[in-house]
Amino acid sequence: MTVLTVAVATVLPLASTQLAGVASADDIYGEFTVGGRIEEAYKATGGPDQWGNPLIPESPAFQGGRFQTFEKNVSFYWKANVAGGTAHYVGGAIRGKWASLRYERGVLGWPLTNEIDVPGRGKRQNFQGGNVYYSSAGGTRTVWGGILARWTAKGGSTGFFGFPVSNEYRNGRGWAQDFNGGTLFFP
Repeated sequence: MTVLTVAVATVLPLASTQLAGVASADDIYGEFTVGGRIEEAYKATGGPDQWGNPLIPESPAFQGGRFQTFEKNVSFYWKANVAGGTAHYVGGAIRGKWASLRYERGVLGWPLTNEIDVPGRGKRQNFQGGNVYYSSAGGTRTVWGGILARWTAKGGSTGFFGFPVSNEYRNGRGWAQDFNGGTLFFP
């Protein structure tokens, strides 16, 4: 055996072992990889057929979280100690409202749910600091704090007051918010 033959015979098994050792549960969609909890949520909610391919690689988010943005106006957000470590998508008009409030860095914080249909009324999504609601009649509105507590106690979006038609606003020394069925005040 020549030295070259011995070298090749030694390198080939080593290279094939190293290649075989590179295993990953992550999948490539278009140009980018989607992996971990974001991939779990992405696949569970429709994957590329529903959301399109990723536009960016998975990226760092506030306080150690992660996010990834996809073609159909949606991003998936994940943080280990939020929502049981489950990633959630935020999209469309709700995402636009959340963005205007500084995404996960703002008063709403991290998403706790995916978007939820409220039959015959619109959509909602729960966040750490309150909820965002969308209806064709009322637009995209936030409900949080003391008004959220009062509104929830009265049935929330399916109760007497229905969907919000304004954001919270100053009313004297307190706050008020208009809904389809009337106005709630706090305190």
